[in-house]
Amino acid sequence: MTTGLARASVRARPTAFAGVFSVLVLSATVVTASVAMLRTAGPLPAGPQREAVTAMGAGFTVVTCYLSVFVIAQVMALTVAARARENAVLRAVGALPWQIRRAVATEALCTALPALPVGYGLGCVLAYGWREGMAAHGLLPSGVPLAVGWPPALAAGGVLLVTSQLGGLLAAHRAARARPADALGEAAGARSSGPSGRLPGPTLVGALRGLGAVLAASGAVALTAVTAAGPREDVGEHLPLVLLAYLVGVGCAGPVIGRVAARLLAVPMRLLTTPRALGGGAAAELAFAQTRAAARRLSAAVTPVALVVAFSLVKLSALAAVAEPSWIDLFATVLYAAFAACAAVNTMVLLSAERRHEVALLRAIGAAPGQVARMLVVEALTVACAGFGAGAAVALAVTLPLGDAAGASLSALPAAGWTAAAGGVLVLALAATLAPLPGQLRRAPG
Repeated sequence: MTTGLARASVRARPTAFAGVFSVLVLSATVVTASVAMLRTAGPLPAGPQREAVTAMGAGFTVVTCYLSVFVIAQVMALTVAARARENAVLRAVGALPWQIRRAVATEALCTALPALPVGYGLGCVLAYGWREGMAAHGLLPSGVPLAVGWPPALAAGGVLLVTSQLGGLLAAHRAARARPADALGEAAGARSSGPSGRLPGPTLVGALRGLGAVLAASGAVALTAVTAAGPREDVGEHLPLVLLAYLVGVGCAGPVIGRVAARLLAVPMRLLTTPRALGGGAAAELAFAQTRAAARRLSAAVTPVALVVAFSLVKLSALAAVAEPSWIDLFATVLYAAFAACAAVNTMVLLSAERRHEVALLRAIGAAPGQVARMLVVEALTVACAGFGAGAAVALAVTLPLGDAAGASLSALPAAGWTAAAGGVLVLALAATLAPLPGQLRRAPG
């Protein structure tokens, strides 16, 4: 029964699963290209060239697996939350927790199956460009044959299977554990606020997230100390792991970061949202209140934005510190930024798509399209500012103790680099948040 429901859910919501599909395709693409390069480097004689290709391929595979689980879990969690009512009904009519988990895992698997051939094809193209670029920069002998074949496809399939199932199970955890009565109440919005409109107080999940943030930050600090005390030539290799450790802490602390950002930006955002000269009024004030109340939900988009900013700033500072940018570092920067940007775009599009009922309500009480658009702009600006601040803080926490040894000091990054990073995050947030708005306004009552 759950398998049939999962297939029907995917068919009924193709746009909701498009984000998961795009992440899985990207994952399969990178893994296919990485394994193909590992096979290409196999016949080479032992030496610096073989070591460089092997280390690069293995490193990309490991980081891709981690990012895939992280991103898939987050995007799947938003997809599961969007159909909370359906899950509540299933629990109310007797569905067991393991059936909910299996349904979500099956949905992830149904999305992963078509992603494999698409990712494999794109991975072959990426591997070809990868080989040509390394050969052009003297990192591979010219004319070395590219080895693709079945092993990269099998590796990509294994990674998609594991990451989709882990991500799906993590996403289904809350929906599966909810009691039927609580699930129905939560789906109806009964727990979204207290009797006086206040947000709910501290919860066990919040306490666990806080503990996770403290543990992740402590682990990141310890890893930074160990890396700084180790051989200087190994610092550059360990830098991505230190970044990821800090970003785990940012992910756990996302709700707090979102609430703090909403409070700090309250005054300027109110000026943007509610002035009568710009068409404000009661409807616009309600739109602003909706944005403040959604601070916890918007925090889901903070972590991927912080991931984009942290990776971009560290890598751009490393490229700015050398006279001739390393092709490998540039290639890695593009891939990591693509993964992080994919996560950020998917998250913000899904969050914005969930606002269709609120958009319809605002339009029904007289809010103009411009007022609704400003509400979403406030959300995008909140996410962009919070994500950029968190990402910049992570980049500073990593580069201050390790930047000199790794050749990635933020002081070497010119003002144009900071401006480009901030502008890119802003454009990304605005485009992803406003993308579903035209369709929502067409369906909403005028």
